[in-house]
Amino acid sequence: MRILVLTTSYPSAPADAGGVFIHNLVCALARRGHAMRVVAPACKGAGGRVVIEGIPLWRFGYGIIRRDLYLTSVPGGIPEALRRRPTAALGLVGLMARFVKAAREHAGWADLIYANWLGAGAAGGIAGKRHNTPMVITLRGDDAYLVHKRRLWQAIGRRVFRRCAAVTAVSANMAPLIEPHLPDRLRPVLVPAFGVDIERFHAPTGTQRDYGERPAGLFVGNVARAKGVDVLIRALAECDDAWARFAFVGGGPDVERMKRLAGELKVDGRIEWAGARPATEVPDWMRRFDFIVLPSLSEGRPNVVVEAMASGLPVIATSVGGVPELVSDGQTGLLVKAGDERQLADAIRSLCANAALRGSLGRAGRAYVEAENLTWDRTAEQMEEIFAKAIRAG
Repeated sequence: MRILVLTTSYPSAPADAGGVFIHNLVCALARRGHAMRVVAPACKGAGGRVVIEGIPLWRFGYGIIRRDLYLTSVPGGIPEALRRRPTAALGLVGLMARFVKAAREHAGWADLIYANWLGAGAAGGIAGKRHNTPMVITLRGDDAYLVHKRRLWQAIGRRVFRRCAAVTAVSANMAPLIEPHLPDRLRPVLVPAFGVDIERFHAPTGTQRDYGERPAGLFVGNVARAKGVDVLIRALAECDDAWARFAFVGGGPDVERMKRLAGELKVDGRIEWAGARPATEVPDWMRRFDFIVLPSLSEGRPNVVVEAMASGLPVIATSVGGVPELVSDGQTGLLVKAGDERQLADAIRSLCANAALRGSLGRAGRAYVEAENLTWDRTAEQMEEIFAKAIRAG
């Protein structure tokens, strides 16, 4: 198959973190013999045509001033960019117009368009119409929730879905949010098993942390309020006698504000702010620490949870979005209520005080990933079946 991938987030180099999960799937599809092309908006410092690990990527400029790439240069993607600067919505018109133009240049080549997120689906639906190219879309979080809650997004979603041959989502919890807005032929929403690189993410072979007897914790992701980072810092202050050190790996719009909060709560001396790190370094970070916390207020299906489980790293996470589909409370991790700093502090305290529990949760998490065969090759196999059926139907 010749597959054109449209996405608003994609790495510009193998070490980039943004959209790396889409790149992993694209590479897995290429290994199965499919011809792949990727089209994505330009982001700060990246534009034009490049080849990443054998995958050709075309990045297009947008906006009246092409150098103003704010919408695709904010950690957390376009939804976070709009939350931080609502007036940036004015730039969406230019972005979508350029996206459609860029997608049209490749749609005639493709047997199928694979759109990631609703915005890419809108561009793909228009671009593929001229050549009657079938399209499959994956909704990944914010877009599904917006379709569920907002009338404008429902109207956009319905138009996009009418152009689709199949609709997929990253977690089962999204299906009932999307299905009321789908034509009958697209029900039910398909939920493939999105994977992880189990060769890179694995448990340490020996003791790699050097923080002393008390455990050390880790956060990996966008440092923003939507990720519940302020709740986590308050929880760490409430149980500051339980942990030795804590590291935040990731950039984001609220880093400085979170640093100030840690200082006000007198825990800044034991917190490491590592900033955005190359995706290739994340497995090593996970092997250095004793547990990971994902305190998000909202999520789709967070890849960081699957990566931590594959690494044998016990997980504390909020019970939001698709997280409960991955983490079985008390068996493969600990779940807490979103926004509840006291409950989060209790979970951190109990995990830090019990080395046996940390070990059992970590082993069970890895066992779950292996038992469910959560690999990118399996994801590619499932997506290949969906794509083939979409082409036959088209």
